[in-house]
Amino acid sequence: MLVFGVDIPLIEVILAFAIIIFILLAEALVIILLLTRQLNRTKKVTELVERMSETLLAVKKAEMEHLNNLKKK
Repeated sequence: MLVFGVDIPLIEVILAFAIIIFILLAEALVIILLLTRQLNRTKKVTELVERMSETLLAVKKAEMEHLNNLKKK
């Protein structure tokens, strides 16, 4: 196979492409694993924020009821 006027055996070109493709596949797998871990962490944070907001709403509601009871007396 001629590349820029130099004769290179085809098997070496195929081997070089295979190595490059393998490296790219490994990088893609690492990125996918990192994104999956980050997604799980984000889900946990959103669940905790939701619980916190529910708790704050419950506290606020209890305070309002307590203030209403004090006003009635």
